[in-house]
Amino acid sequence: MVTIKDIAKQAGVTPSTVSRVLNQSGGYSDKTRQKVLQIAAELHYQKNEAASNLVAQTSNVIGVLITNATTSFAAPIIDGIEDWAYQHGIRILLAHCGLNDAARLKACLDLMAGQKVSGILSISVQFDATNLALLKQLGLPLVSLGVKVDGYPTVAIDDEKAAYTGTKYLLNRGYRRIALAAIDPTDPQTGQARCHGYQRALQKTGLAPLIIPGDYSFQAGYQAAKQLWQAALPPEAIFAASDDAAAGIVFYAQSQGLAVPEQLAVLGFDNSYVADLVYPGLTTVEQPFAQMGQLAIEALVMKTPLPDQVAYQIKERHSVGWR
Repeated sequence: MVTIKDIAKQAGVTPSTVSRVLNQSGGYSDKTRQKVLQIAAELHYQKNEAASNLVAQTSNVIGVLITNATTSFAAPIIDGIEDWAYQHGIRILLAHCGLNDAARLKACLDLMAGQKVSGILSISVQFDATNLALLKQLGLPLVSLGVKVDGYPTVAIDDEKAAYTGTKYLLNRGYRRIALAAIDPTDPQTGQARCHGYQRALQKTGLAPLIIPGDYSFQAGYQAAKQLWQAALPPEAIFAASDDAAAGIVFYAQSQGLAVPEQLAVLGFDNSYVADLVYPGLTTVEQPFAQMGQLAIEALVMKTPLPDQVAYQIKERHSVGWR
């Protein structure tokens, strides 16, 4: 299918200029208009009515809510969103709403309403009751990534099954003393789901779980590894709740002269860019973040149906061996 990006490339203009020409919204010369329309005709471009109708209601801007711009998973999701948006002449308004900060989330929603965005994508944002009511009052469509928001579609993997799969992977390689580290067991969605998956895999083999709480960060992984390795019976493998945390675990292990994976196996979660920065490279549970971003914005704009869950897989590198 020919996109606005294809026309823009041949015409030597930006996708937003092509969008303005096709929607007759002004801000371009007559020469540019003629050139864009000629190329569109030559390429047999067909206007996307679903996207056009959404834009016509408000603007060609989509709002994106993020909790933390520094996490390694946010960037590839946003890349996927922006790639799709660029190809379809849609602009992105990015707002950082903090983690469990109701006042800041309200300010972000007010900002997006004031900017008349066409819809909202939220990345791992948990809506409190007041802000969920505000969202519904604003009447803006929303697609959530990573966590469920009541009454709105979600793009996510099955965290419980993914954690179960990761734990089984370690069990199948002969590991028995397996810890789960740097996870928030009070998180009613991601944290609890991954804890349940990990525990379910161990229970089937009669092994006791060992969970070290944390906030998914590098520092949380480092501190978890330190605590675990100072125990009377250290683990053979640590399943980290994120690649950031896994990197912290590897860093601690190497600071103590421990060989990974010979003396300690480390399994990450996400397959973010961090997995390739660590030595040895992280074996990790892969979430297809860029694809998730593209699925979410396409569903928001085009009203395309979403899969119940996005596929995940184990991405093998060198931080897990055999026992």
